[in-house]
Amino acid sequence: MKAGTLPSPEPVPNRTTTDPARPVGSRPASGTAGQRVLLVDDSRSIRTLLKIYLMARNFEFLEAESAEEGLKVAEAETIDLILTDFHMDGMNGADFAAQIRANANPKLAKVPILMMTGDPNVAEVRALGQKAGISAFVRKPVSCAQLMTLVDTILPLPRK
Repeated sequence: MKAGTLPSPEPVPNRTTTDPARPVGSRPASGTAGQRVLLVDDSRSIRTLLKIYLMARNFEFLEAESAEEGLKVAEAETIDLILTDFHMDGMNGADFAAQIRANANPKLAKVPILMMTGDPNVAEVRALGQKAGISAFVRKPVSCAQLMTLVDTILPLPRK
């Protein structure tokens, strides 16, 4: 390596449920149990930003572009946390959360759900989310520190 140059960073795996030929999620740090987070948002850029914000926790990420797709992923995979947008085509985030809470699988029905929105009517959206059983609520745009604080509160680090 030449003086003054930095080594090339190793690529970070970015595997999602949209590529069935590859395992789902990114590889957790050695020695820790990989917690799995389902990101449900119709915006790829928001899902990417959320992964960047949460990368310090070494989560495995699963992604869904709609609430309907999110339900399928949640029922097929083991999930430790769900982050969902409120406004999406088709089913909204509150209805999605209500269906997760009503799921016959008791483990899935208890998964923490963080709902996000950029809607100006925050009080109404929050009330719909709380009625649906969300664990936490945040208004977009969300800062990295704000998101990490909420996630750390509703999903503690796994024990080694």
